[in-house]
Amino acid sequence: MPMDVRVRFFAMLRSAAGAEECWLALGLGARGIDAKAILVQQYPRLDGLIDSARLAVNWEYRGWEASLHDG
Repeated sequence: MPMDVRVRFFAMLRSAAGAEECWLALGLGARGIDAKAILVQQYPRLDGLIDSARLAVNWEYRGWEASLHDG
């Protein structure tokens, strides 16, 4: 069963994506690194920029290996 994850873009990533946020449908057990790969596929202009970005889950900074959850 997939989970829906809201992604919010800030600063340069917002400009490159051309959006403030998006929703991703990910499989259960997905990690930040999985979302990162999908984001680059959906928004090619993020390639190279997203590597310097930080992941926050519920407003808490985490490593890209962090597990994600629905919402």
